[in-house]
Formats: sequence, C-alpha cells, structure tokens
Amino acid sequence: MSSPSPARAKLDALLAKTGSTRARVVWLSLPSPVVAGLVGRATPTAAVIDREHGAIGIETAALMIQALQAAGTPALVRVPGAAPAAIAQALDAGAAGVAVAQVESVEEAQAAVRAHYFPPLGARGYAGPVIAATGFGADDDYVRRWNDTGLLIVQIESGEGLETATEIARLDGVDMLFFGPFDYALDQGLDPATDADALAAAFQRIQASARAAGKLSGTFPWPGLDPAAQQEIGADLMAVATDITALKKGLDVALSGANRRAMADRPAGD
Repeated sequence: MSSPSPARAKLDALLAKTGSTRARVVWLSLPSPVVAGLVGRATPTAAVIDREHGAIGIETAALMIQALQAAGTPALVRVPGAAPAAIAQALDAGAAGVAVAQVESVEEAQAAVRAHYFPPLGARGYAGPVIAATGFGADDDYVRRWNDTGLLIVQIESGEGLETATEIARLDGVDMLFFGPFDYALDQGLDPATDADALAAAFQRIQASARAAGKLSGTFPWPGLDPAAQQEIGADLMAVATDITALKKGLDVALSGANRRAMADRPAGD
C-alpha cells in the first residue's frame, strides 16, 4: 500500500482522535475564548478562527487558540490574504495551520507558502523561545516538525482563482484548495439559492485540480448542500457549523418553544 501524500498525512494527524476520514470543522466568528472553549468541547476535528470577516484581533485569537487546545481541539485561523505578518502571528500563537482567503494567483499562493513554512520551503521567521506555539521554548522539535505538520489551506473564491486552481494545487506546500461558494457566486453574478448546480460544477473543478496534485479539497456549504451532502461529494474538509448560526438556531428553538408553552398556558378567552 502506498503511503499517503504529505497533505493527506497532515489531515490524518488532525483526524487521529476522531477515527474519521473527513474533517468536520466549526467556524468561529465571535471574538470569545469562552465560545471557543465550548466549541472545542463539542470535539469537532478542528475549529476555524475567522480573522477575515470575524471581529477578532490577534490577542483574542491567541486566547481562543489556547481555549481550543485546552479542550483538545486543534485551531486553524483564516487570514485575510497572504500577508506574512498575519500568517506568522496566527502560527506563533499556536494554530495548527491557516486558511488564506481570496487566493487568485500562483504568486499569491507562493507568498502564502513563504510565510507559512520555515526554510528551505519558506521564509517564516524563528522566535522559538518566545512564542506560544513552542510552549515558550519548551518544545525543541517544533521548528523541525512544522514543515511536515502545519496545514496550509488556500481559498478559491473567484473565477480568476478557479482558472488558476490547477497551477496553485501543484505548488509544493499548498495542502488544500478550499472553495468559498458565496464569494464565488458574488464574483460570477450567481445566486447561491438558485444556481447550486453552477457552484457544484466549480467545486468539482477544484476537487479535480486538488486530486491531480495529490492535495485535499474542502468547502463551505451552500443552500441545499448540508454536511451529509458535503461528504457525498467527496470534500476532505467540511464546514459543518458556525458559532453565530448555532447560537441563533438555539435561541430560535428555545424562544419558540417558550412562546408555544406561554400560549398554551393562557386562560381561554384571553
């Protein structure tokens, strides 16, 4: 039996505690270590701390990473582009990898690789004794291991990115292509609610590019594509919930149930 690709080996390491073959992640947009800790205790494969759209600064993100780690759940951080500082800050805080938003070109993907990896693959700076990722110097092997364990996800979210996906997937160091269906729909003038087939076709192209290069694929759900359907179409990483949506749904259920009980308890004629 052939050994798994380097990208698959990285994902398998995250999956080891679940026994699954597909990663199920929860998206975190609320700037709250308490929420992160609660999500971590629900035991997803990992949680993604959203620093693109979420109102989460690096100090709060670092505390959220610690809360997730304390619950035994790896943290990934979505960063708004391939800026080296944003990637380095997330990784130095202890993230198991980053998802780089809005990658449209080989050059942008190469910049992400440089920022994500230590030499010789990249150019990430060394600060071992003073970063949380090493336990402030306690983990002497962190730098040696990182290039073989840190997960680099690039997000394909536009027509330009889709056209370049095959070349991006071939880059050494890119582990996963992740489809952003809503930004892609906006870029292409599509309606996610009515153009689901076009979104599925785009994701299938991304999957084909990833597989041909021995890499992984992932996606955020769009209308009609629930977690079970994500698994059926072969996504290696599936966003199965968000903190905000889960909170809203929980409140809706609790309040609608309370309202029904209140109406049932009202005396007749009121």
